[in-house]
Amino acid sequence: MKRLVSIILLIVVIFVLSVTNPGRPKYIDWINQQAMDKSSNLFEKGILSLAGESIFDMGTTQSDYLIFTVYSTDLSEVGMGKVTSIGVFNKFIPLPTSKK
Repeated sequence: MKRLVSIILLIVVIFVLSVTNPGRPKYIDWINQQAMDKSSNLFEKGILSLAGESIFDMGTTQSDYLIFTVYSTDLSEVGMGKVTSIGVFNKFIPLPTSKK
């Protein structure tokens, strides 16, 4: 009986994780908002509000694992470095990057 309850609980957790796995459009909105929050002047915020989503979309790769997604955005060409985040439960968790 305990084994059946454990299996059902595992199935429910996997289902909830897969349903709350955020998609690429949510990530692009989130990373654009993060960049706008870190922006120091009005000119940068204007550029990000006009073209930020397309810039971030071009520089982002994703690896979908059904229950979570790993997003990697490489913006080193524009001086912002590389950002890697995990999308889970409709949230994004930025991972620390090692500086070489």
